[in-house]
Amino acid sequence: MQRLTRQRNAVFSAFSDAGRVLTAPEILAHAREIVPEISLSTVYRQVALLLSDGEIAKVELPGEPARYEVACKPEANAHSHHGGQDAAQHHHHYFHCSGCGQVFLLHACPGPMDDLAPKGFQVTGHEVTLYGLCAPCVKAGAGARAS
Repeated sequence: MQRLTRQRNAVFSAFSDAGRVLTAPEILAHAREIVPEISLSTVYRQVALLLSDGEIAKVELPGEPARYEVACKPEANAHSHHGGQDAAQHHHHYFHCSGCGQVFLLHACPGPMDDLAPKGFQVTGHEVTLYGLCAPCVKAGAGARAS
């Protein structure tokens, strides 16, 4: 475990402050509320350390910049059908707002996907990302603009 620094604390606290999955620039915005002089390169260094320590996990969505979330701690009765790497290892699903671009963690899983696979295939993992509008974007009328 790396030494806890003001910068590392500011970067890690961004996740609890935001309560969602964050990009590096979003982490920077939150971290600057604690350490105003923190730079994007420092955020990337701290993110790399937090990743290597297993404190956060990388979330990758096709065509989108990398995002990060607090890593899940292993559970005794965790799903046995996890995906292959990073955030998929702890089996999360996401909601991607097409209005503001933010990504939110879903707190439920549709369960085993074996029945969706072609006959004779074996499912070894799955990822679910829902797309739509978050509540603030719906309230702001972003749906009319996104159509």
